[in-house]
Amino acid sequence: MIKYFFYAILLTLTACSSTHDLKRDGLNIFGGGFIDEELGPGVYFIKAFSNTSLISTPKSAANTFEYRAKQLCPIGYEEIRTLSNAYQSMTPGSDIPIPNKPGFFMQGPQMVITSKIGHIRCNDAPITINEAKSLVTANGE
Repeated sequence: MIKYFFYAILLTLTACSSTHDLKRDGLNIFGGGFIDEELGPGVYFIKAFSNTSLISTPKSAANTFEYRAKQLCPIGYEEIRTLSNAYQSMTPGSDIPIPNKPGFFMQGPQMVITSKIGHIRCNDAPITINEAKSLVTANGE
C-alpha cells in the first residue's frame, strides 16, 4: 500500500512545469526545464520542457516557456513562432508488481515529456517585430 502511495505522489510531482535552467544546472532528473539563446538584441529562442508524466502536459511546458520568457523580458514579450510537442522519454516505464502474484511484474507505461519551443521578442527590444521575424527566419530555427 505504501508503494502505491509513493507512486501516486511521484506522478503528481513529475507532471508539473519546471524552473530548471538546463544550460546552467545540467540535466534535470525529472526531465523538465528550459534552455535559451539570444539571437539578437531582445530576441530569444527558448526550448521549454515539462517534467515527465504519464500523459502529455502542454500546459506545463507552456508555463515553463512563459516563466523563462518573463525572466528574459520583464516588461513583456511577443511570441514570434512557437511549436508544442510531446514525445516519449528514453527512460523505460517502471516495473509494476502484479497483485496476488509475488515476484511477478509488468512493464509500466513509458513516460512522456511535453515541449514548447519557439522565439520571442521583448517589448523593449531595439528592433521591430518584422526585423525579429527576419532574424528568426535567417537562423533557420
